[in-house]
Amino acid sequence: MPTFTSKELYMMNGGQLLHMYKDGFGDIYKATPAEEAKWAAEVVDNALQKIATEQNRSQLQSAIDTLIYHKYSGLDTLLLNSINESSPERQIVFASALWKMVQYKKSFEIIFKILLQHRAKFLNDVFLGLNDFKEHEAAKHFLVNCLEGDDDELAIKAQLTLSMWAWRGLPALRENKLLEALQPEYRNLTTYKPAIERVKQILNIIK
Repeated sequence: MPTFTSKELYMMNGGQLLHMYKDGFGDIYKATPAEEAKWAAEVVDNALQKIATEQNRSQLQSAIDTLIYHKYSGLDTLLLNSINESSPERQIVFASALWKMVQYKKSFEIIFKILLQHRAKFLNDVFLGLNDFKEHEAAKHFLVNCLEGDDDELAIKAQLTLSMWAWRGLPALRENKLLEALQPEYRNLTTYKPAIERVKQILNIIK
């Protein structure tokens, strides 16, 4: 096992001590409250730098999660002030975070606009950004429309997003092989439309 200092362990885990213990480093981590307070300030500063400049989706999301963990005051305002001048990939991460944090109503609109304008480049990012939108009415209708349409690429992405929703609070989507029945190659089977109707019931969609 690699040897790390307590500060290195703290910084590597963004100050989240539980992660450190899960990785098996709890027995070598030693720090005073004063040291942890100092390191926490550094962690927050590093995360803020990433919010300002980072382009990588995973790194940017990690920075947001770090600031949430450390209860950084005004994070939602910071993201709102940053979103308009950001690149599309950063906008998707910010919009998704704002929905998850404060149910920002324009979050889906921002992500959907990127799909319309930059589909070829950001298709995966768009649907990844919708993983926490199971309570957003427009997002729910969008996924159903993807399943009902004839665009296999969008249907595949919609089915994958529903798979994520199934593990994030909508277990009924996992019942009776519903998700399997929604795969685009089964569109012409008699089971496809009933499966979509069942999804509408689970999502409480009324058309």
